[in-house]
Amino acid sequence: MKDLAKYEVLAPAELRDRVMDELVRHYARESLELEEFERRTELVSRARSKAEILAQVEDLPSLPAEEAPRPAAAGPSRRAAAPGRWRVDGEGGRAQDLSLAIFGGSDFTGSWRAPRQLASICVFGGSKVDLRQAVLQPEGLRISCLCLFGGLDVIVPSGLRVVTRGAGIFGGFDRRDNEPEDRDAPTVVIEGLALFGGVSVKIRD
Repeated sequence: MKDLAKYEVLAPAELRDRVMDELVRHYARESLELEEFERRTELVSRARSKAEILAQVEDLPSLPAEEAPRPAAAGPSRRAAAPGRWRVDGEGGRAQDLSLAIFGGSDFTGSWRAPRQLASICVFGGSKVDLRQAVLQPEGLRISCLCLFGGLDVIVPSGLRVVTRGAGIFGGFDRRDNEPEDRDAPTVVIEGLALFGGVSVKIRD
């Protein structure tokens, strides 16, 4: 990645978000494998200096000009600094993914690319889906869950629209909808069944 000098003048929080955007776009273009993408984003999230943050992109090729990340204030599809932020990128995302927790756990946390549909199955196990640093697709995200003697925790930033449709039988299913002020905010739908289990939905920045 060239022209790192223009990033060095940014405040640490903005620099961290800008570098996260760079890594997401490289992953979408398949210039980073998933394992390497996760390693670098984890290092960026834990970095204590600008040098440590920039080190995660300095060896990467420059992105085409039309794909270069825009400043956070350029439009509603990019939120990088304010509480309740959300990020959208329509390139490279998968249509479906599966979270399977059987006598164990399966977590989606940190900086990750959300699919359009996520099926979560928890049987004597637990799963967490944290969307606070996730990159969503323009269509939003639908989480369909089945919890049998297990639990699913979903954490959503306040800037996203939330719709819950579910039932708890000898268990609990949070009905915690959220309607943000921003009409362009993507929608997260959480639906399914908790049988002798629980589905927890938290709105948290």
